[in-house]
Amino acid sequence: MKKFALILLILLAVPVAAQDYEVPQISVSKDKVRVAGIAYYAHVVTAKQTLYSISKVYGVSIQDIYDSNKNLNLESEGLKIGQVLLIPTEPLAREEPAAEEAQMPGRALFPQMRKSEDAALQGEEDKQGLELINIAVLLPFNTGGAPDDKSIDFYSGALLAARDLGNKGININLSTYDISGENISSSMLRDADLILGPISEREVYSAASICPYGKYIISPLEPKTAGMVDTLRVIQAPTPTAAQAEDAVRWAISDMAPGDSLILIREKGKPLSGIPATMLSVLKASGMRYSTLSYDLLSGLQIQPVFVERSSPYGTTRYLIASDEESFINDAVRNINLMAYKKQDVVLYGPSRIRSFSTIETENLHNISTHVSSTYQIDYARPEVLAFVMSYRALFGCEPNSFAFHGYDCLNYFATMCARFGNGWFGRLPSEDGSGLQTDFSFEHTNGTGQINTAIRRVVYTPDFKITLQ
Repeated sequence: MKKFALILLILLAVPVAAQDYEVPQISVSKDKVRVAGIAYYAHVVTAKQTLYSISKVYGVSIQDIYDSNKNLNLESEGLKIGQVLLIPTEPLAREEPAAEEAQMPGRALFPQMRKSEDAALQGEEDKQGLELINIAVLLPFNTGGAPDDKSIDFYSGALLAARDLGNKGININLSTYDISGENISSSMLRDADLILGPISEREVYSAASICPYGKYIISPLEPKTAGMVDTLRVIQAPTPTAAQAEDAVRWAISDMAPGDSLILIREKGKPLSGIPATMLSVLKASGMRYSTLSYDLLSGLQIQPVFVERSSPYGTTRYLIASDEESFINDAVRNINLMAYKKQDVVLYGPSRIRSFSTIETENLHNISTHVSSTYQIDYARPEVLAFVMSYRALFGCEPNSFAFHGYDCLNYFATMCARFGNGWFGRLPSEDGSGLQTDFSFEHTNGTGQINTAIRRVVYTPDFKITLQ
């Protein structure tokens, strides 16, 4: 489990090439951070270092190090190579604490960290003409219990983006709140230029309901919050499943050639609603000629002759599956796969959820040349993707997952928009598309209060077992 102190390193522009440490002499770190108004060195623990030797080099007591890194449990667990210790720049005062200020709901994690303060601590002046971007991050870290891995991974990617933006001269003032089990208050939001999170539908609604005028809640992970953009100041970052389904239909239509046939597969006796209804609506509106193959799950083993009868004798048979049921979609894929084994030229189109079903074998998706309209897809051949992976490995000692990539993409895109357009960044979203490591951004004007990302990455599962971006 990653420790919270470790992710502080991201903001400090540590050279990512230093992945393997030789046994060093201890030297005072050049990297500093301000946490809750106290200045700290960020010291990376390497081989053969001890608390005693570290404390002597920095001129503080071992107790000062204990008190500054309580989340690491140093007194019971000791040092570990790769840990990032917060070392106070001067010995901590041991006076009786003053009366605590009233705490806002939600626990602040590493509040008011910004690269401009780090530079000031090192005697450097802020560069003129650069905008300071205040970002509030609201995630359910659950620091009081078992940490939420999804939130930590997303946050780790976002912090790496903050570091990269800082290296480009964009100053970030990052205030992060653990909202697990806590109420979201307007005081968390009012000074923020960007509000990233929360991630659940309920918490996004709660935050949007109290969001100050002129500010917007960026919903980074929950597709269901797309329904809020009509009435609330919500920006839907992940492309909704409905938009994926619409694109899958348009993709199939655009691929049609003379001699091809287009078949809509649906479950007999089930009313069309939600995503299946969306697919049918787009198909009808297009004017494209198609046929419907309808059957129930019980007849799935006997329906193959109908698949053969409906297939194109001269070209490619292109399929769309209008169903929300995993069991039926799996059976339809199985039948299309049988057509491929009979040397029929077949292609299946659908939204990204089709590849998330555990009952559908990836081999079958390749056999039937599945074309997926997706929100997320990573091309590991891209140099910027490889650079991110190497940086993430160096800083966290593990592989970045989809949440880490998305955290990077969201903070990088929206902070860049804010840096370019200031307070007018929201109005410029529809005219400024962005391409991330695994996510693209393309917003459309809506009649509502918020905006929805409609960008799609088209993914092809090829029969030679490759996955390509089209």
